[in-house]
Amino acid sequence: MTRVEQLEAGRFRALAAAAASVYGAAMHRSPEVVLQRRDIIGSHTSYGGFLAAAAFDDDGTGGRSTLVGFGYGYLGASGQWWHDIVASALGRGATKRWLRDGFELAELHVLPDHQGNGLGRLLLTDVLGRTTASHAVLSTPDIESPARALYRSQGFVDLLCGFYFPGSSEAYAIMGADL
Repeated sequence: MTRVEQLEAGRFRALAAAAASVYGAAMHRSPEVVLQRRDIIGSHTSYGGFLAAAAFDDDGTGGRSTLVGFGYGYLGASGQWWHDIVASALGRGATKRWLRDGFELAELHVLPDHQGNGLGRLLLTDVLGRTTASHAVLSTPDIESPARALYRSQGFVDLLCGFYFPGSSEAYAIMGADL
């Protein structure tokens, strides 16, 4: 049985290694990238407005639970790496429109064998439903994928396509939605 829980920052930080493993499996990333992501996930829990939800599969005996999906974000602010890089690329007008009072959905991932059953949608709607921000923004690989279709179905629109983060060879789309 799979259940979704809202997690406070400290509890989610304790799951950073498991969350990074889910990220690695969902995004097909190398062990080195997964290790870096673990540290990034842990640091994000200290950001203002942090909200997280996680999906767990229970073994049915009341014992062991396994993390199978998660989503989290926070209120964006100047001085945060993603915020500053995206603000520079969007330009003044779009930055004011989308990043001011914006919730940055940092991660949303579900293990491949749990995808396609609405779990990502549950995690996304839970996290976005709890923020007080007026807008949500995110980055996702700039390909047509089930994740991008999910975001569009929740009102996200492309703000910038073909965007490359420093040090990345993968193109991303920056997307935003009014909440």
